[in-house]
Amino acid sequence: MRKVTLLCLVALLQSVNVSVKAQNTTTVPLDSRVKYGKLSNGMTYYIMHNEEPKERASLYFVQNVGAILEEDSQDGLAHFLEHMAFNGLEHFPGKNMLNYLEANGIKFGRDINAYTAQDETVYNLSNIPSTNENLLDSALLVLHDWSGGLLLEAEEIEAERGVIHEEWRTRRNSRFRLMKQSSPYMYNHSQYAKRDVIGSLDIIDNFKHQELKDYYDKWYRPDLQAVVVVGDVDADKVEQKVKDLFSKIPAKKNAAERKYYPIEDSKELGFVVAKDKEAQGVNMYWIFRKDPVTVKDESHMRKELAHSMFNSMLNNRMGELTRKPDCPALSMSVGNFSLARTKEASYIGISPKENKEKEAFALVMTELERARRFGFNESELERVKTQLLRSYESYKDEYEKVDNETWAKQLGDYFLEAAPFPSLDWEMGFAQKTIPAITLKEVYATFADFQNMNNSVISISGPDKESIVYPTKEELLSELKTVMQSELTAYEDDADSSPLVAEELEEKNIVSESVISGTDAKQTKQYTLENGAKVVILPTALSKDEILFSAYSFGGMSVLGKDQLESANIATGVASMSGVGEFDAVRLKKKLTGKVAGVKASIGTNTEGFSGSASPKDFETMLQLLYLKFEKPRFEKESFETMVGSMKNQLAYIKTDNSKAFKDTIGVIASNYHPRHILFGEEFVNNVDYDKAVAVYKDRFQDASDFTFIFVGNIDLDKDLALIKKYIGNLSSTNRTENWVDHNIKPAKGATFREVKREMEVPKATVYFSMYNDVKYNFNTRTYVRVIAELLSKRYLETIREEEGGSYGVSVRPSISKRNYEHATITMNFDCDPEKREKLTRIMKDEITNMVKNGIKIDDLNEIKKNYIKSREESVEQNSFWLSVIQGSLMNEEPITDTEGFNKMVNDITAKRVQKFAKKLFKGYDSVEAAMLPVSAN
Repeated sequence: MRKVTLLCLVALLQSVNVSVKAQNTTTVPLDSRVKYGKLSNGMTYYIMHNEEPKERASLYFVQNVGAILEEDSQDGLAHFLEHMAFNGLEHFPGKNMLNYLEANGIKFGRDINAYTAQDETVYNLSNIPSTNENLLDSALLVLHDWSGGLLLEAEEIEAERGVIHEEWRTRRNSRFRLMKQSSPYMYNHSQYAKRDVIGSLDIIDNFKHQELKDYYDKWYRPDLQAVVVVGDVDADKVEQKVKDLFSKIPAKKNAAERKYYPIEDSKELGFVVAKDKEAQGVNMYWIFRKDPVTVKDESHMRKELAHSMFNSMLNNRMGELTRKPDCPALSMSVGNFSLARTKEASYIGISPKENKEKEAFALVMTELERARRFGFNESELERVKTQLLRSYESYKDEYEKVDNETWAKQLGDYFLEAAPFPSLDWEMGFAQKTIPAITLKEVYATFADFQNMNNSVISISGPDKESIVYPTKEELLSELKTVMQSELTAYEDDADSSPLVAEELEEKNIVSESVISGTDAKQTKQYTLENGAKVVILPTALSKDEILFSAYSFGGMSVLGKDQLESANIATGVASMSGVGEFDAVRLKKKLTGKVAGVKASIGTNTEGFSGSASPKDFETMLQLLYLKFEKPRFEKESFETMVGSMKNQLAYIKTDNSKAFKDTIGVIASNYHPRHILFGEEFVNNVDYDKAVAVYKDRFQDASDFTFIFVGNIDLDKDLALIKKYIGNLSSTNRTENWVDHNIKPAKGATFREVKREMEVPKATVYFSMYNDVKYNFNTRTYVRVIAELLSKRYLETIREEEGGSYGVSVRPSISKRNYEHATITMNFDCDPEKREKLTRIMKDEITNMVKNGIKIDDLNEIKKNYIKSREESVEQNSFWLSVIQGSLMNEEPITDTEGFNKMVNDITAKRVQKFAKKLFKGYDSVEAAMLPVSAN
């Protein structure tokens, strides 16, 4: 389940002494599509009809209760209680709720989930087939039981201690430890600094059962809860169901006050340097606290737009500076966020290069001061206005494709924070009248957010090592004083009005065309152009404002010499940082203002290619970018040097990066120490070469006849095919014959095991186990490998997580490859207590043996089959699905399986066939096993 400490998106409460009273209000009218009401017991509901996806509904249960309400002796119980909501309900004892929903294709972890934050706890049941009224009624009954029907049985509580203990272990990483050091200063020693959601390990392991029940009885009650239902449902009918079912829950008598803890303003600048031995870089934040807005009206929304314009313009300027090799910062930004329900904040964020903290700080403050003294240019303002208006246009065009999850989460925010939820007409009208009218004077009001230094804190975090000399507060203030006294010049806005593609290109002819079958009722056509380029087009009406694009050619890095590999890895990155044609990256970004189009080049192991997307309105712009990246890529030595500088900065931290050390070990042994398997490190950085990178890019993208270009989405063939013939038809071709090269990179025969020991702040074992075997590559084998992986995952959930309480979860990842050789891989990995590593590893392997010897559970298989069919119904409504399917079919030279054929194949899967396939898959396999342990472990 998702359990993370979240900062709320909107703060709508007012602080008074020990606690504050909620004043969550908005004057913006609620969208009339939403049926809203409050029951006599205080419970709120929101119900909305939506048809994305069709015949599906998402149900959210939102509670205005989180970890902030815990007493010191309850630290962690809010989160523990969330776990218990999946371990026994009044109408679904034991695991009956999960079993029932999963038997109907609703998957735990994906469709069934929850999270606990400091101020709220939210549960969701997503993608419920809404045509099944009994299933929908049962889902509502689950929400009803979450309100007041948790069983909280002793045996289940004890079993869950181990699971949460291991979640605690997994989440106690470097980032968390740095946050714990910084929180008292950021939250000014308030209650928010004391509650990290997952809580105290001592309390998790030792609390009395009654304490959890007391917390549940006190805080899980109708007046703090909301039911949200969004989907392809009869809203009137569901509203009546909600009224009938949830009105039966009695109101809480003598209910405890729901306190809202303040974060008091500080009277002097706070300062903290948080250090951790495993930290992977330095980060600096200057956070300025401010009181939250309690009423969300049009005036507030206008100010928010002005703030976003300020942030965009200043961030654009600072982004230009980070492209320079001598810039002391890797990134710089300004923005705003909700520090907590009772306090908002604006921030200045910096990721400095090692031991360049003072210089990076001075640079950010210089740009802020430059903007304060001289302001922004009208041309900068017009660009951000254009971009904002275009984003609203895209929102309008895609409005019918906004999915249930998005709407449900926004309605949850409406309940918790009064975040406006207006109709499309209202929102578009507001944007169209407000955005053009905002003046620079309104934008400049944002400077006030960065003026109250006494109510702010500078937080620096990074590695705990002697080579880094962190600046003091006095040193940073001295840098600030120098900046304020320095002479500055105004920013010059360098924009280019020339066309992206200056040449006059003529449409080239189509020399052949054919139809590709298997894409259900949609017709896919393949064309070959004069230059030999192959183009595949699938027009769909799945999304009004989306065209997706992909292109591939075989070869990739496999055809390169070993001495080119490091440079090949950065070739497309250098080109991207440099721009295209006559436009450097800065001028290109300005040129593309108001355009929804992008293209990215890539060079992989066996292929090179492009990917991209565009609004139908900007389809030509996407094709122009593709043309330029192919015909006129731009390379700047300065961009290369900036990239190398960033990589060298990474080198300063990799020795303490446990995750990288473990992944590198796995990669080396999985390739059987092949010389072409390269690792990022000092040798990698020393081997990258600008001229080689440029040469590799130009070599890989010189022959259009070797490429297949695939377009899926809202394509108008009458208009767009002409544009394709114009831009793709004019790409250069050499008509070379090329394929990928097999370098025989594969694991060693038999079993390979390596143990990695690392210094750790929190002792943890990480187990990795991957099995390889030769398997013929086709649709059936891919499906069976997936089924086996999911069956194992279900078993590990039951044994390793639930029965043993040994790990927060076991990841099981299947894959089946055609290149470099036909084989299947199933990979398992998990974190656990080092003392339990050997036992849990045995259980993991025993489940494989048990599947081969004793077969599988029919119920488990049926759940998976039902989920596959349900997922297919949802996937076929996405352009991305069809793009992937078409490309996979063409690359692997196999027919596309349509939905009817897919469903038949899934329904034909039997337990005997799965066991038979498992016997073959797990017979004589090669394996790569690794374990990372703390140095103190035996």
